[in-house]
Amino acid sequence: MVFFPDIDANGYEADVFWIPALYARALTMQVVPRHPSERDDIFDQTINVCEVTHLTDRVGREYLMIRGHGHSIQVACSGLSLLSVEPVRMKLIIDNVSSMDETLKVIGKAQRILGKDDPSFNDTWTRSSLAFRNALIALDAHETGLTYFETAAIIYGEDRATEAWQSPSRAMKDEMRRALVRGRELRDGGYRDLLTAQT
Repeated sequence: MVFFPDIDANGYEADVFWIPALYARALTMQVVPRHPSERDDIFDQTINVCEVTHLTDRVGREYLMIRGHGHSIQVACSGLSLLSVEPVRMKLIIDNVSSMDETLKVIGKAQRILGKDDPSFNDTWTRSSLAFRNALIALDAHETGLTYFETAAIIYGEDRATEAWQSPSRAMKDEMRRALVRGRELRDGGYRDLLTAQT
């Protein structure tokens, strides 16, 4: 990260900018000269419906954090400076993706930020994403002094947790312990592995 964000802000509101070495999946905008009579459609669409935060780092690289409709995306800027006194426009570049499917997913995320959801699109939890979610819940619960049972009740509901705790099986109890271990690993730097580009 370039700087420390507000630790009290949630993941959507926090101004977190990842440097490309850690997060290679950022969209890139090529900033080019614009004739005064030209429109910048990307800028016009974005500024009308999104909240945009601009960052220039200590070596002059520029980034945008674009938020809208409950989603956010980081954009790296190349070419001219967005702060140029001359008119500029932006051209979208999708790089560091290895397949058409991944490219379409990136475009889909950008469309959701602009409020152009595909009605056929379904956000579903995968097994691995559920494991990451539960790990973070277990870590937060532990940090606030909750027990493994209380953690399980948050994740699975009190009825299911009670049934598991009263049964001879230790499966859910062991799952809560593993979730806490994974949560600590993520907190202590393991989250960086999630930011590397997948091949």
